[in-house]
Formats: sequence, structure tokens, C-alpha cells
Amino acid sequence: MINDSHVHVFPPLGGPAGFRTTREHMRFLDWLMFHRSAGRRLDDNSVVGGRDWHKGEDPQDLDFRGGDYGKFMWTADGVDFTRQYLPPSLAKLASPPELIIAQMDYAGVDRAMIQTGHTYGRLNRFLADAVRKFPDRFWALAMVDEWRVDHPSQGRALDRAVNDLGLHALFFSTGNMRRLGRTETIDDPAFYPFWDRVRELGIPVFWNITSDAPGQDGYLTEHYAFGRWLERYPEVVSVYTHGFPLYRFMDDGDVSIPPEAWKPMEAPNVVVEVLIPILQGAVWEYPYVEGRQIIREYYERLGPDRLIWGSDLPNVERFCTYKQSLDYFRLHCDFIPEEHMAKICGENVAEMFAKS
Repeated sequence: MINDSHVHVFPPLGGPAGFRTTREHMRFLDWLMFHRSAGRRLDDNSVVGGRDWHKGEDPQDLDFRGGDYGKFMWTADGVDFTRQYLPPSLAKLASPPELIIAQMDYAGVDRAMIQTGHTYGRLNRFLADAVRKFPDRFWALAMVDEWRVDHPSQGRALDRAVNDLGLHALFFSTGNMRRLGRTETIDDPAFYPFWDRVRELGIPVFWNITSDAPGQDGYLTEHYAFGRWLERYPEVVSVYTHGFPLYRFMDDGDVSIPPEAWKPMEAPNVVVEVLIPILQGAVWEYPYVEGRQIIREYYERLGPDRLIWGSDLPNVERFCTYKQSLDYFRLHCDFIPEEHMAKICGENVAEMFAKS
């Protein structure tokens, strides 16, 4: 059994995607203008780095919009720019469930967790429909407005998503809190009632621990707040999606993670995603031999019961095929015994949702 902990299903991202208007949705996508991946000027097709095009323009004035074939566009100082965030095969910026299942069938993947986030839209009902249509192929995550979880409406929204729509766990991105004006970290007492409700529901939380600020400091602020949160909620299974953002710890091509940063990862209720290509595919070539050191450290520190494999399909096809996003790990990390590889590539996720 092979289960993927990280795929995405979504309607066309150039439209509202569950928001009231396209403009409202673009508010949650315009961060892509500053994504670390390379973009291009359309007047001369020259490559532009993550923030190299920016001269202080207000993002709200740049007509950020969906393009075609995996691209998003905006206009600055009369020049059109584009970012290839999705693979070129996504002509309409859409990832229907049938497409993901076709990929899974080809790669030999049995079931997958559909992750979510405001970038992809307000998708609780959309994802619930996908699970109802293909109950043996998908689990799916619920979303809330992270910056409003101290408001009772978000607890009610989570109840509806889990109890009425049948979604399986909660997705939570710390980056949305800062982007929408909150200064507190996730362990602030203002948010305890919401987290208490999560604990009562008995569902896992899939975390995207991130920061809009480049470099290590902003990320580590959120990461250590997560560690404090774990001390209060040791009963809640917490999936650390993506694992460490390795690009934040690179120095002259080498990855160096501070020893103290491992402490939250080592909490007994944390499960870590092994997901190298989407993080490092822009700088490392398949089969990502440079990533084996961090995978070995995950394995030796956490053990096979607290690791899960994920792909980030369809996004990962910016860098490699879906099958390669599995094979770099399954076929090339020969320091992991076969029985442990089976746990990481499927059994651990299945056990997490054994009743679903």
C-alpha cells in the first residue's frame, strides 16, 4: 500500500475558487509575485528572481491574475511579469480529482490526502465532494480562517467541515496570520478555545509552519511557537508538512539546521513529511542525492513510525514527474529497511485515518 500525504485538488485558480469574487481570491495568491522561484519578464523573456523585479510597488495595484499553462501574471511599471507556479500541463490552472487519480494510478499510489489552503480557494465543500465521489482514493483536509480562530465562527466552521462534510483533519498555515494582521503566535491564549475544540474533535492538524519574511528568523519564530503549542496539546496528532524548509538553512549549497530546531520535531505527537523535490527541485537534480543526509537524520532522530512520504502533486511537476517524486525516496534511500519504507510510504498515513 502506498499513500501520498500531500496532493492538491482545486478548481481553476484564475477564478473565485470558492471566494465571493476573483479579486478576493487573488488577495491570497498575490504572494506568488514574491515566490522564491524564478519568474520572467514577458517583453524580453528574461529571467527575474523571486523579488528582483520589485521596486516598492503596492501589490494591490499590479493587477495580479491567473494566466494559462500553470502561470500567474502581474504588471509592474508597464511591464508584464509571470511566475510558473504550477506545471505547464495545467492549461486552465485546475487540478480536478480525476487528474490526480490518473497520476496515482500510473505511479501505483493507492490513496492520497488532499491538502488545502487559501491559495487554492475556499474549498471545504469542493474537497468534500471529491472525497464523496472517490471515497477509497482520497482523504481531505478542512480549512478555516487562521487569522480569525479566536472568533467563534471558526470553531463552528470546523465543526461543519468535520461533522457535516466529512473532512478528516485540519490544515493550518501560520503565514496567513501575519499576512492578515495578527501579531500573536499560535500558542497565544486568545486561541485556546479553538485549539481546545480541535482536541475535542480528535482530529490531526496538518501544519504549514511558515513566515512571509525571508531567511531563518521569521520562520524560527513560528517554529518555536509551534513547539510551545505542542506542550499544551500533546494529545493532538500534528503533521509537519514539508518538513524543514531546507532553503532557509542553505549556506554555500550545504544545509545546516540548528540543533535546537529539532526539539519540536522530536515531540511524540509530531509526524513529519518527507518531501524534498518541491522544496529543493530548483537547485538539486533528481534523484536529489544532496537530500539524503537530511532524510537520514529524520529517520535516525524520529524513527519510521513518525515519518510520512508526500509529493505535493501537481505542483511538484515543476521539477520532476510524480513517479520520480516517489522513486527518489523509495528506490534511492537504501539505508531505510524495506519494512520501514512501507510504513513511511503508506502504512503510517493509513493508521492515522484507519476509521475513515
